[in-house]
Amino acid sequence: MRILAMSAFAISAAILASSIVETATAQTQEKCGPVAYSNAEQKYVGVPCTAPTSKAEDGKAAPCGPVAYSNAEQKYVGVPCTATAPKAEAGKPAPCGPVAYSNAEQKYVGVPCPH
Repeated sequence: MRILAMSAFAISAAILASSIVETATAQTQEKCGPVAYSNAEQKYVGVPCTAPTSKAEDGKAAPCGPVAYSNAEQKYVGVPCTATAPKAEAGKPAPCGPVAYSNAEQKYVGVPCPH
């Protein structure tokens, strides 16, 4: 019975020590960069960089950029960038681009790009 109690205590101490070491190493990482999944550690490793916030000038619309969810404001913040629609030259078929459903025409419009 003593062996079972000692081994349970040893396992508990090992788990506690490993969680303390993991927390300490996570707090010392300050440089941001790419994030990847580590199969060895069974978790995502790395610290993602936050995009710089873009400021709108007086009288102008906010520039587009990354969109993120703000827990403080409980909403998505930022203005997403939209791709420019390709224009067809006279006498040539329409270039590929986004495809959307047109309620007016009751069909999908646009030519999808091959991947």
